[in-house]
Amino acid sequence: MEKCKWKLYPLVVGEAVVGQVLDVFWSLTRDKSQVDVPIMAWLLMPLDQGEPILVDTGFRDAERCQHVHGLGPHRTKPEWSLEQQLANHGLTPKDIKTVILTHLHYDHAGGCTQFSNAKFIIQRSELKAAAAPVVSPHLDFGGGALFYDRKDIAEIVDPLWSQVELLEGDEEIAPGVQCVLFSNTHTPGSQAVYVNTEVGTAVILGDIARKVDLNINQGIPPGLFYDLEATYRAMNKIKKEANVILPSHDYELVKKYENGL
Repeated sequence: MEKCKWKLYPLVVGEAVVGQVLDVFWSLTRDKSQVDVPIMAWLLMPLDQGEPILVDTGFRDAERCQHVHGLGPHRTKPEWSLEQQLANHGLTPKDIKTVILTHLHYDHAGGCTQFSNAKFIIQRSELKAAAAPVVSPHLDFGGGALFYDRKDIAEIVDPLWSQVELLEGDEEIAPGVQCVLFSNTHTPGSQAVYVNTEVGTAVILGDIARKVDLNINQGIPPGLFYDLEATYRAMNKIKKEANVILPSHDYELVKKYENGL
C-alpha cells in the first residue's frame, strides 16, 4: 500500500542574530559577518488521513536567550507566536497530538508546555545528553549546559514526563513520517524527520546542517558538531535519500514554501 503523503509548512517562531562561522566546521571561513536567521518549526499536515504533527517548538523567550545563554540578539513578535502560527492554518495548540523534537537545544524545545494534548517524540540519547551535558563550568555562554536550557529539560522530565515518548533509533511515527537518528552530529541524539510528500522524501534536519548548498551539496560540515566524521556521513546519507532538504534556520525556505511543500 502506498505511504500516506503530507504537506509541510514552515513556521517562523522567532529570530536570532548569529555569526556566519556557525555554517563552517571549526570556523574555517573568511566570512565573519552576522546574519538574521529565523527560528523555525515545521507543521506537517496529512493529505490522506491522520492528524497534524509539529516538529520543534522554538525558544522560551528572547530575553532568556541573551541573558541566560549569553547569545546575541533574539527577537519575537506576536505574529511569530506558536499559537498564531498554528492559527494561520486553522489549528490551536490543543489540536496538536504529536510533537517531534529534532533535538533539545533552547531554540527547538522551548515551547513544549503549550501542548497539553501532545506526546513528545525524543531520542533517549538526546535527553540523557541534555540532562547531564559534558561541559566545562568555565564556559561563559551556552547557559552552562551547551545550549540546553535547564528549564526546558526540567519541564520535559516533569511535569511533561507522562507525555514523553523516548526512541532508541529510527522509528516510524505515523504512516509516511519517520524519525531517523544521527548520533553525535549536531548533538548526541539529533534526529532528522523523513516525510513522504507529493514531490518525494522531504527531510527536516533540525541543525544537522545549516545550509543545503554549503553543508550538504559541498560536503562542508557546519560549525557545531560532536563527531566530524559522523556529521559528514550523515550529510552524505541525507543527500542520497532526500528529494528536498529542510534545515531550520533559513529564510529562503520560508519564502519558497510559504504555501506549503
